[in-house]
Amino acid sequence: MKNEVLIRVYVRPLFELAVESRQVETAGDEVKALADMFREVPLLSEYLDSPNVSRPAKMDLLKKAYNKPLSKYFNNFLDLVLRKGRQEILPDAWMTFKQFWDEHRAQQEVIVTSAVELTEAQKQALQEKLAQRTGKHIILKSKLDPTVIGGLRVQIGHQLLDATVFTRLANLREALLKA
Repeated sequence: MKNEVLIRVYVRPLFELAVESRQVETAGDEVKALADMFREVPLLSEYLDSPNVSRPAKMDLLKKAYNKPLSKYFNNFLDLVLRKGRQEILPDAWMTFKQFWDEHRAQQEVIVTSAVELTEAQKQALQEKLAQRTGKHIILKSKLDPTVIGGLRVQIGHQLLDATVFTRLANLREALLKA
């Protein structure tokens, strides 16, 4: 993420208001849809960053892209972010919102990357160890990447635990080059 602290400054109040008004799912859907827009339309960032485009025009474009009325809090969130000229946080707002949501529900999404598919027993054991370590319910997502060669790469939020053969070989190579 570009600037995690800055993103949290803007996203936390949106999340807290959504919790208070019991609209977390609605707000979450809106923030996720925003992230999807940035992924599907790469030029959206350029448009929103352009000093030649007025703030009302930027807001109108975002509202039209949703095809339905925005919730009051999400509308205010977008307006505040654009008014302060902090539109660069918008593409990453979903990840931060989702972290707050997971913390609120005492769960943690973990992405495990391996060279081969993990067995159900391995997934279960890893899930239990991570639950003990974090004190949260773990939602395990698996990814296959043959370049890791062996071992695991575990991403817990913004923390990355890399115990892959690829990384060990890269570190060994670097150490040999320095020697």
